[in-house]
Amino acid sequence: MQNIATLLITLLFSSHLLAQTRLCKEVVLTGHPDLPPVSWGDFQNTRGAAAELITDILEQQGISVINDYFGGANRVNHKLQQGIIHINPAMSYQQKYLKDIQYIEPPIYTQSYMVVTRKDRHMEISQWSDMKKLKGVAPKNLRFSEEFNLYSTNHLNLVRTFNAKQGLKMLNVGRVDYAIYPQTQGDLFMSLLDFEGRFEKMPVEISSFELHTAISRKLNCQLPLQTISNQLQKWKKSGYTDKVINDSLYKWMDFSLEKRNNTSM
Repeated sequence: MQNIATLLITLLFSSHLLAQTRLCKEVVLTGHPDLPPVSWGDFQNTRGAAAELITDILEQQGISVINDYFGGANRVNHKLQQGIIHINPAMSYQQKYLKDIQYIEPPIYTQSYMVVTRKDRHMEISQWSDMKKLKGVAPKNLRFSEEFNLYSTNHLNLVRTFNAKQGLKMLNVGRVDYAIYPQTQGDLFMSLLDFEGRFEKMPVEISSFELHTAISRKLNCQLPLQTISNQLQKWKKSGYTDKVINDSLYKWMDFSLEKRNNTSM
């Protein structure tokens, strides 16, 4: 009986190892719902440049991608840790997650932020201290550097809103003196809200961080991680990644305009 029990344990262990070394046939991909153009959600799927790039690579390897939507960023990260989600195509590197999540190099995108003011206020903001006596606004889900977070907590009056568009609307009517929002979205926010010519960018660097493709360590199969890394590097050098990101900006703008029109009807 003891020999049979030992054999069963050995077989179960071998099956587990085999499952872990088997190439995945299907994975679930979900990303940050509000990081356009890199990643955003339409309440049904994860859209954006990162999801497009990673999906293309995996499908070329014969791996089927189930694109899903799980809600807020914290919920997505938690489900990724649990293995319910297998891939987050654009996630900021955080050491506390390394036990449950592995990050692929190179970063799929570097997120940076900019400060804008109203042109008619004629403000000059070239360093953080210039914002001390002013009231600012930033989306609540933006992740700044630890240094800027500490400085803003101790010295700045910074209101957090649900998204960047709310902040720009507040700036437009004079409820705040400046707004911080992602550099990537650039002038498309202005076009989307019909604010062209109203605002100007300030020469001050706020913060930046890298977004990586993140893979759950709870997967019971293997992904071609080196292939993903090599292809991302190749696309980055050729400029293809920048093209996909730029195209994704306009897709996100079309989506936002459609949503705004449907809401106003």
